[in-house]
Amino acid sequence: MARHQSRKFFIQRDFRNGTAVRFSDEFPQELRNKVPESSFKNTIDHINEIFDEAEALNCRTYAEGCLACLTGYLVHFCCKTHYEKCVERVARYIEEQNRTVYEPKGVLLGDPMDRGLRCIEVNISD
Repeated sequence: MARHQSRKFFIQRDFRNGTAVRFSDEFPQELRNKVPESSFKNTIDHINEIFDEAEALNCRTYAEGCLACLTGYLVHFCCKTHYEKCVERVARYIEEQNRTVYEPKGVLLGDPMDRGLRCIEVNISD
């Protein structure tokens, strides 16, 4: 029986523009000849856009904060925050990208929440 090997590497956070959740869109050497660079860049850019939206301050987030304060944060037991909804969108997007773009090429992206938003784990099966 053949044993499948897999290699693992990480896409690190990009702190060039502050501490907002952003991941580096530099194309990793490990993905050459596996995934088109444009596909990788589009995936990371979209993930970064969702996190930009999650961390944006607007009337909705202020109202959400005020409502939470007024209810003693009990509102969070019945309603998800805007940030939580965006994190779920990232997870769904990565799942969809894995299914359509990465898995057919033997690559699997991990959910950044699994690593505390420090990095995105990438597994390559040989």
